[in-house]
Amino acid sequence: MPELVVEDLTVRSGGTGRPILAGVSLAVKPGEFVALVGGSGSGKTMTARSVLQLLPPQLSIESGSIRLGALDVTGASEAELNRVRGGRLGMLFQQPKKMFNPNKTIGAHLREPLKLHSGLRGQAARTRVLQLLAEVGFEDPQRGARSYPHQLSGGMAQRAMTAMALAGQPEILLADEPTSALDKVLEQQILELLDRQRIQRGLGILYITHNLASVAAFADRVLVMDAGVIVESGTTETVLGSPRTAYTRRLLEASNLAPTSIPAAPTHQRSALTLTNVVKQFGSGKRSGRPALDWISLDVKKGEILGVLGQSGCGKSTLARAIVGLEGISSGSITRTLLAADAEATAVQLVFQEPHDSFDPRMTLRASLEAPLRSQKELTSAERSRRLAAAMEEVELDPALLDRRPGQCSGGQLQRVTIARALLLEPEVLICDEATSALDALTQRTILELLQRLHRDRGLTLMIITHDMDVVRHMCQRVAVLYQGRLVELTDTDKFFSDPQHQHSQDLVSAAIPCRGLHLKKIRAAL
Repeated sequence: MPELVVEDLTVRSGGTGRPILAGVSLAVKPGEFVALVGGSGSGKTMTARSVLQLLPPQLSIESGSIRLGALDVTGASEAELNRVRGGRLGMLFQQPKKMFNPNKTIGAHLREPLKLHSGLRGQAARTRVLQLLAEVGFEDPQRGARSYPHQLSGGMAQRAMTAMALAGQPEILLADEPTSALDKVLEQQILELLDRQRIQRGLGILYITHNLASVAAFADRVLVMDAGVIVESGTTETVLGSPRTAYTRRLLEASNLAPTSIPAAPTHQRSALTLTNVVKQFGSGKRSGRPALDWISLDVKKGEILGVLGQSGCGKSTLARAIVGLEGISSGSITRTLLAADAEATAVQLVFQEPHDSFDPRMTLRASLEAPLRSQKELTSAERSRRLAAAMEEVELDPALLDRRPGQCSGGQLQRVTIARALLLEPEVLICDEATSALDALTQRTILELLQRLHRDRGLTLMIITHDMDVVRHMCQRVAVLYQGRLVELTDTDKFFSDPQHQHSQDLVSAAIPCRGLHLKKIRAAL
């Protein structure tokens, strides 16, 4: 099988200004698992898009070469590239829902590469679709095949994208954050699936990630990228165990989230939210399936930090949307406790999982953030501007960013803007739905420290929905575990990690331990 070789690649915007990529060289051999790590905006995704010749229109390759075996990718025709993409070169994109056609089912998406690259049609293709969906963790492959992208959770969409990437039997797989939206159990399953493909078929993998624990567990070699330049490379043992650059050491330090001394929430404290027998059923009749939320009862105390864990598709995001009123419930009740005699209810705001999807790309950030303030007629234009500037400063951003559009901000900047927008209405409860899952370790730590400060200074009640066990251990006082729409465990964080009761809780904890143990061992040696 051929080797992927990138030599001295330089990518520039419009031929002027600082290069997006500067002299990048890397190679992925058959059967090799190579990790490309670095901060948000460092150029990792642009490297993968360069290999596929899928750069945005404003960017172009200025110099360098990209070869897949004997094929010169940079000089290939569009017809040649169409035969290579999805076939010899597989791609797992970071934001899968943006890559699917919303008008086509998942099954239809998967049948395309099977027909184009394997010649499968009819029943043979339908059978293979179900096999692929089962391999990537769909409990009901038939239902998954007939689902449309918008009907899938972020984690389920990532599974479907993994199945599509493997459908073409690629020689080289470019995996851009393939597990950032997945729980620890499924993350391990997907990485083990890719590793089996590497061993059995000689699949070469370029694994783009900010998850250094998974790098330590699976990668043969590591490349560290900063500001479009490869600043360090070597075997996994060498780079993580004896980093040469200060930047690599900072990544390692930031990813080592030690538990903080968060005081336990008082046992007899006023409730901020009370959910009683909440049921959410999508669809009706034979197509309804199991409820997305199944008799959920939960009491969230004022001022506490509650972590919500569970596998992808278990109902975590549906729960968050139901609490803030974006999703109606089928039965049960959600009570937001009154703050004062003249208050309607506790203000609850949601920080969405994918910040780029929660802003209108055509509007400036100022226009997006100012919209909810316009309903408060007593506020003048100057007062609204002061409120916006104060919100930006509270999340440690320059108010000048308000005049940018979402596409002009990094992922970390935009995530902080979503928090600023949520704080504008002075909520008592802030729900963070995977608010740090797509962020590098340095930016993640900044966001978590910001949330801790807001919790301390404002007395915010936080509900943190996450797949990251280290984030839960670092931040949360209690843990709620969802499994197939049910609340199966609710306990103190220390007890959850030391003595999980439900089988799914035990699976989550045990799946996190192997990677985390190896990760911490290497970090201790490095630091």
